Amino acid sequence: MPVDTTLWAWLGVLTMAAGTVPPLWIWFTRSGDDRPGEAIHYATLVGITGIAAVAYVFMALDIGTIVTAVGTLETARYVDWLLTTPLLLLYLVLLAQPSQRVLATLIIIDVLIIVAGAVAVLTTGPLSWGAFAVGVAAYLGLVYGLLVKLPAAASAKDDRVRAVFGTLRNITIVLWTLYPIVWVLAPTGLGLLTTSTEMLVYVYLDVVSKVGFVVVAVAGIDALAYLRDEIHTPEDGVGSVPSRDRAGHEPTGAD
Repeated sequence: MPVDTTLWAWLGVLTMAAGTVPPLWIWFTRSGDDRPGEAIHYATLVGITGIAAVAYVFMALDIGTIVTAVGTLETARYVDWLLTTPLLLLYLVLLAQPSQRVLATLIIIDVLIIVAGAVAVLTTGPLSWGAFAVGVAAYLGLVYGLLVKLPAAASAKDDRVRAVFGTLRNITIVLWTLYPIVWVLAPTGLGLLTTSTEMLVYVYLDVVSKVGFVVVAVAGIDALAYLRDEIHTPEDGVGSVPSRDRAGHEPTGAD
């Protein structure tokens, strides 16, 4: 791996590791018996940047790079995406609390996008562009879920929860939309970017989409208080219903 490319990878390690500190600190200082349901939120945020930091260590050390006659696949990058993008979606789901079916659908589509991207890198010609097209089509389905399905569930939540959810959702959609564009411009597509520039751009997008997500989530961690008094219902899957309002009153029933 070229020196400058390795440098960008180490930059990814440092920024992702730094992004892991805030949620990890909150996890150990705020989790307790009075906040039993919040640990999964903290753990999810830690996993997003923590896994990415480890992946960038592998890339910096040039471990897991697969070179074929048609292209080069950074397996650490795709394993990172395969693990962390579902965690990003999971955090959004934890805020919106839709049904388990919605969560499962989003995860399946997400995995399809990443697998299609890997196939596009390892192939060439029509097959490569065909796999890329499949990934883009799947991504449009994912965007629909983020713009329609999750907000429909989040609409029943408190204003603070909806605000944090909306910001995180928008960050995710805007930045994830840039990844296919980079693929087209990089050596994987039209070859308008060098390998070093490709790595730099991917590091930048990863940092903003992951560390930025975590920073916003930590800043809006107070929104979890509005979810704390809601009970989980197996029938509704991930979704839940309020057991009492913020003042501790029992719900009065349907209107």
